[in-house]
Amino acid sequence: MTRERLGGLLLLVLGVLTLGTGIYFLFLRPSFLPEDVKFTGTDPRSLDPRLLSWLRIVFRTWGGFMVGFGILLAATAGRLLAIRESVLRWGIAAAIVVAFGRFLFSNLLLHSDHLAFISATFVIALAAGSFLIR
Repeated sequence: MTRERLGGLLLLVLGVLTLGTGIYFLFLRPSFLPEDVKFTGTDPRSLDPRLLSWLRIVFRTWGGFMVGFGILLAATAGRLLAIRESVLRWGIAAAIVVAFGRFLFSNLLLHSDHLAFISATFVIALAAGSFLIR
């Protein structure tokens, strides 16, 4: 097995694991984990519900970036394993739209003071993605 093929397989495994972790953060992770309670010494019942809602948004934002990164890693692996440039181009396009789209969505929920900048990064991601898949 060549170094490139072995590297591609390991990158694919890492991409799938990263994608799975991102999906967990997006859809399954609670706002406060048992290790958070142990580390902070805080009883989650004593927290303001708005803080828990904010934490949920933060972890879903992280999840979006992890999903995007997992897609990027898997697409890079696909390019190394299949020698198909289209896999890499479509993967990059999907990764940046997912990551920056989730980032924009989270900041819309938070009524961020930086929406102009964050919206601009999403528009650039959309434009880059559309040029990559043509």
